[in-house]
Amino acid sequence: MDRRTETALAGPLETNGALPLRVAVYSRITEAIRNGSLPIASLLPSESELGTAMGVSRTVVREALMLLEEDRFVRSRRGIGRFVADRLPHLGLQKIRPIEELLSETGPTVHVRRTQTALQSASPAFTADAIGIRTDEASWFLESVITREGAPIALIQEHVPGDRLSRLGEAAVAAVSEAGVDANAQGDAGAAGHSALAALIAVLGPIFGPGETDITLGVPGATRGKLLGLPASSPVLILTQTLDHDGRPFYLSKALINTDFVQLTISHAVQS
Repeated sequence: MDRRTETALAGPLETNGALPLRVAVYSRITEAIRNGSLPIASLLPSESELGTAMGVSRTVVREALMLLEEDRFVRSRRGIGRFVADRLPHLGLQKIRPIEELLSETGPTVHVRRTQTALQSASPAFTADAIGIRTDEASWFLESVITREGAPIALIQEHVPGDRLSRLGEAAVAAVSEAGVDANAQGDAGAAGHSALAALIAVLGPIFGPGETDITLGVPGATRGKLLGLPASSPVLILTQTLDHDGRPFYLSKALINTDFVQLTISHAVQS
């Protein structure tokens, strides 16, 4: 292992007990690939060398390398070893990003129009579990319609814990509660709305993660279908995304996407 590679990979992994070791190893290696410390098409260090550098077992390294192969960062050559891929995969949903950023890659610019903003005194069990609070604790509920050229193409519902958001400061609370105010007043012409996640990142920076994305097919139902301009039983793509902050669950979103207007190119999300 050369000095640059060793410097990029060596050192204990900080997981805070919440991030599985295999995902921490995966992240350390992908970062080394992205910044060039592990060059394109270069031979990876052995499992033993990687384990020694990061202070983990070969089993953990092997599990991380399997994920890297699935996500096409790494390829194997029988009898030789594993190599960095000749061509790195598109990030797709491997890195969770605000919904408007993701959808803007599929066509013309999209706009966000907030339809609901509420601080709920109690949270449903599924929501509470996903954002790491009790069911009797308050949480923010935010719903927004995503439009392109005036037509609704997606609906996103976001949840953030009320008390923990307050601890991040008044600017963070304002970012969530006020992100859609101008868009509500002006419609798409204002182009001023943002998802809660985009607003938080703008104020606090990229402090959230790791995250997961669950992708399913479903139907919108009557209420959400009306916002999307779709019959209640129309098929939609549902992206359920969760993000951690400071080693604890913090953010949940469910986006319903009209696949008549949007075609997504998706890479594997890292599963914990």
